Amino acid sequence: MLAYCDLHIHSCLSPCANDDMTPWNIVGMAKVKGLDVIALTDHNAADNLPQAMLAGQAYGVSILPGMELTSREDVHLLAYFPDLAAAMDFGKRVYEHLPAIANDRKLFGNQLIIGDGDATTGQVEKLLFTATDWSADELAALVLAQGGVCVPAHINRGGNGMLSALGWMPPLPQFPVVEVYRAIPCAPDALRGRLVLHSSDAHRLEDIAERDFVLNLEAPTAQAVMAALRKQAVR
Repeated sequence: MLAYCDLHIHSCLSPCANDDMTPWNIVGMAKVKGLDVIALTDHNAADNLPQAMLAGQAYGVSILPGMELTSREDVHLLAYFPDLAAAMDFGKRVYEHLPAIANDRKLFGNQLIIGDGDATTGQVEKLLFTATDWSADELAALVLAQGGVCVPAHINRGGNGMLSALGWMPPLPQFPVVEVYRAIPCAPDALRGRLVLHSSDAHRLEDIAERDFVLNLEAPTAQAVMAALRKQAVR
């Protein structure tokens, strides 16, 4: 069964995202665009996932709980979790491993926590757009121990892509799933034998993907996406 997916979206919790990227707005836009499964992947935090899950139930869009983690090498890694509880628990652990740098809202943007009614209930104080003190390998192992899957984000783009940050892709079986930015080339050797994801990395509502990336799954659900990613990981 085909499932149209966008597995890399930032809410207003991420300082680089627009303030109108609330969970309910995001899921509503995904519904309008005809997406089956989306992942909310804020920088080093999971605080807006509860409302995203509620919105998904209301709109009939399946939500994969996620985060975008930053390793101490400045590699960005997408972490996907089997359920909300696992993601929220990991978010608390990650926060303890971020440096004690306060967010400058005027410089970096707001880090809005959204509650019932899509209302702002607070802001995260530490700057989320910083690196944890864990390596990429350590983060991958920790996510796996939490029942999740770790996917290097936009490996071919910018200083936070694995190819730029590390200078190479670790050989298989490490990181059997990767995300690739479609707009620029990617070295074929970095992709050989790996499942490749394409997502929007949306920070604005209009940038959420159309029906242009599809996975062939048992069902168009977040659980089926997790099963497919895990299957690739144990090949």
